[in-house]
Amino acid sequence: MLELRDNGTLIALVAEGGWVALPNGDRVSPALAGWSNADGFTLSEVAEPEPATPTPEALRAALPALSRRQVFIGLVASGLATASEVLAISATGIVPAAIEAAFAAMPEPQQSYARITFAEFTLAERLDPTTLLLQAAGGLTDAELDAFFVEFAQV
Repeated sequence: MLELRDNGTLIALVAEGGWVALPNGDRVSPALAGWSNADGFTLSEVAEPEPATPTPEALRAALPALSRRQVFIGLVASGLATASEVLAISATGIVPAAIEAAFAAMPEPQQSYARITFAEFTLAERLDPTTLLLQAAGGLTDAELDAFFVEFAQV
């Protein structure tokens, strides 16, 4: 796309390679970036807008979801749970003490919903409320949890 300008003032956007009718009745063909005439008309490439800087929330939403296996390996590798605690989650449904304390502090019915979600999850998403609850239970900062998702997405 090209900008047609009259002495610096934008008049129109035009397709490159086609023809352009100028306000004074003249025609320019083909329309190419860099063209100008003595009357002050110019054709130049449209400046690309600066890409918007994504918000931290948008970056977090774009992080890959982790499988149950990736989360459990990450918990052990990060020292947030022991291997025996993680195996107990899978075998018996018993959750580590820090997670249990977070669940117990919640009012009903949110407590039951969080327990069900944790017991049945197959994918953990970075901004899911249960993930945020576990973040708080583990005492992790946003940056630490972001790093967890990045690192264990590779497992």
